[in-house]
Amino acid sequence: MTLLQLFKNIRPFVYPYRSLVVLALILTLIGSLTAQVNAWVLRYTVDKVNVLVETQQGIRKDFRLLGYISIILISKEILNAFIQFGQKYYGEKLRINISRDLAQTVIERILTYRMAFFTSGGNRPGKLQTRIDRGIESLTRLIQNFFIDILPLFANSLVALIVMFNANFYVGLVALCIISVYFYVSRVQAQKLNGSRRTIKELRENKSQGILSILESINVIKSFIREDIESEKQMNLQNNLTATQLKTRRISFLFDGFKTFIEQIGVVLIIILTVYFVLEGDMTIGAIMFHILLFNNVSAPIRQLHRIYDEMNDALIYSESFF
Repeated sequence: MTLLQLFKNIRPFVYPYRSLVVLALILTLIGSLTAQVNAWVLRYTVDKVNVLVETQQGIRKDFRLLGYISIILISKEILNAFIQFGQKYYGEKLRINISRDLAQTVIERILTYRMAFFTSGGNRPGKLQTRIDRGIESLTRLIQNFFIDILPLFANSLVALIVMFNANFYVGLVALCIISVYFYVSRVQAQKLNGSRRTIKELRENKSQGILSILESINVIKSFIREDIESEKQMNLQNNLTATQLKTRRISFLFDGFKTFIEQIGVVLIIILTVYFVLEGDMTIGAIMFHILLFNNVSAPIRQLHRIYDEMNDALIYSESFF
């Protein structure tokens, strides 16, 4: 199942709550604009203080500076508190409602199937339960994360990148190149982990079915003294699942370390570039911190890419069986 197919399948469940989606989008837009306030305030403050130092004036000459800065930053934090509350509450409300609709829809669908469906080896009760539970969990988590985490982060990143390009084209270009490399590495990471995730899904289904079979057949197992045999079967499943999970985490940690290195290279390049422009007289000193803070706003969602890819790939894999 492709990402486009996944969104097409989810759309009928999201559409009844479109008002919540619109509200979340509005809050996201406002939040992405307020997220840039710190960078603007810091640049103005550094430049203003630098002027006071150069002219050998104390801060007593401009006490209003502290007052204005305090009012702006406190007002921004108050506004952000309301925005974050709205994003989390409406995102959670959307998740809970869609989770209920998905669960009810799959129950109604299963009740219409003939007995031949349930007697098939691939549709045994334990496997069905895991397929349904994991499918609903991954799909609703993807929807919740999209409106609470992913959408705000990427809106913030886009606005910060536009501001960087507007302030200085070359600094913005460096940030864009670092993001592109980071995104490419994250994509390669997701592709390498895709096969392992599918294996983990199958092993989890088999594990759930094995436990359910033991509980359902406990009398037979006891009667024929098959405790050791059943225990060994489950141990093999557990060992395979553990080995696959460790392999997945090992690959993830290697890629995460490489991506952190790429991000720090971006910070170093931006510092060097902005210092050069300051020495050339094209920027003020405050612009150094201004661009570093903006780059942090740009790179923050990129740091979440590995988790985003994990969520999306889990949703893709489990939605295949669920839908």
